[in-house]
Amino acid sequence: MRCHVTKVTKDGTFLVERKREKRYNKNIKTRETKEVSKMKKGSKRFLSGMAAAMMVMSLLAGCGSSNAAQDTSSKSGSSETAASSDKGTTDVPVVNMCVPNIYDTTDLQMVEDAINEITAEKYGVKIKLTFVEFGNWTNQSNMLLTGDEADLIMIYGTPLLTYVKNGQLANMDDYYNNASEEFKTAAAEVFTDKDLKCTSVNGHIYALPNYRNHGDVIVLDIDRAIADEMGVKGGEQMSLDQVDELLGKIHEAYPDRYAIVPQGNTTMSNGGWTWDGLGDIKMIGVMEAGGDTTIKNLLETEDFIDLTKHTHSWYTNGYMMPDCLSNTETGDSMILNKKAVTCFNNGAYFDETDYIKEDLVRVPLTPAKADTTTISGMCWGISANSKNKDASWKMLEVLYSDADVVTLLTDGIKDRNYVVDADGNAVYPDGKDYTNNGYGAMQQWWLYPNSSLTPEQPTNGLTESLKKFNESVQQTPAYGFCFDTTEVTDEYSACCNVMDKYYSALMLGAVDPDEYLAKATEELKAAGMDKVIEAKQKQFDAWHAENK
Repeated sequence: MRCHVTKVTKDGTFLVERKREKRYNKNIKTRETKEVSKMKKGSKRFLSGMAAAMMVMSLLAGCGSSNAAQDTSSKSGSSETAASSDKGTTDVPVVNMCVPNIYDTTDLQMVEDAINEITAEKYGVKIKLTFVEFGNWTNQSNMLLTGDEADLIMIYGTPLLTYVKNGQLANMDDYYNNASEEFKTAAAEVFTDKDLKCTSVNGHIYALPNYRNHGDVIVLDIDRAIADEMGVKGGEQMSLDQVDELLGKIHEAYPDRYAIVPQGNTTMSNGGWTWDGLGDIKMIGVMEAGGDTTIKNLLETEDFIDLTKHTHSWYTNGYMMPDCLSNTETGDSMILNKKAVTCFNNGAYFDETDYIKEDLVRVPLTPAKADTTTISGMCWGISANSKNKDASWKMLEVLYSDADVVTLLTDGIKDRNYVVDADGNAVYPDGKDYTNNGYGAMQQWWLYPNSSLTPEQPTNGLTESLKKFNESVQQTPAYGFCFDTTEVTDEYSACCNVMDKYYSALMLGAVDPDEYLAKATEELKAAGMDKVIEAKQKQFDAWHAENK
């Protein structure tokens, strides 16, 4: 049996010490060698995934313009830089759109040029695509927003409210209220007025919701061949106790593969779990499922304690990959590459075609729910430091309303990066996938403003059922509420630092919850958590009274 132990270093970081029997050594070394090689090729994936302390959220996902080894964290399709001085050298303003990405972007320049052929003449604006690797997103996005490099930027990994309080996002009220009719018509198909409240702070719009799942079901993705072998049926609800049993069987039958891995980078679940953070992705005070509107410490909620006990058992039993706290790959990519068998996932899973895929089977673990964080955790804003705000808004309108431009951005060049099959769906050309098709962006269609204008992608979840899911998903009592941290700025910041230190490790099971839940709670209280929760409860109660 393989086991691993996590210790805390003097500086508060986690260190994994691994002990394996000899029969695992060769497999693990091979696995690690392949991971390093893959990293050098610059192909990593989302989602995620999302994470606080991890560099996971390089949401300006950076893949380069070639498959050669990357030694920078971001790449652009254009040779010109994002600096405003460069933008001013042309009569047509250039909008730097910063996007997270982990897929092949060899043809990035070709795609960018094709977009600009349309937008320069038709709208008087050009685009520059800057892709930042997910693993570097949190750091890079903050750096981009500190200067004037970024114009359009994906809000992800750092709370929307934090950017607003730091003065890093432009107020969109006037732009939105005076938008073109084409944009208004298209946007009405993407988000509702209630959705827009999720990306607003104190009644002011700072970002726009994009087209994707406006709610989440947390599922377990399983290698289909192994799921079929073990009698697991897609779409059938599974408890954590049943997951325990399944992972044990997988570990025994496939000792050369990880039984379970993070959803992305160092994130167990990009969609959280059953609780509602009330627009706060750091979860400093949450509302439990079930209708009770009392705000509590996440680490003391029943569901969090139960989940972490299960994940810790997976870790200590050798089911979870031992290097989960330094992982740089997505779970699904590791399943596809036969390095792993399962991982958590989140999304809009509505019918059988969502749960049963060619390579994967999905089983739901939680009920579907929608909360503010579902929307505010991934949306599109304009940098407050942008010197091209008007052009940026114009480009944003285009990316919500022009199907030709949106399809180029999302899918790439037709008959080169993708083809349209007999059913009208976008698929990869024969012998190609997102790792080698030249522009694998359609694998992450859910990042872009309005991919509903592109051909459907049944294998990637871009189908008509997504709209049905969004229309039917149950919204939490706090949907549309966004916590304003102004009165507790210092306490909230201190609590975020504590949560960054422990959240991922607890969710992944890399530390013992019996020891670290109490330790983390003690540090949160010392940082001022009770004051933050009191302020959040007071604000929510006032908001709820007006929005029942």
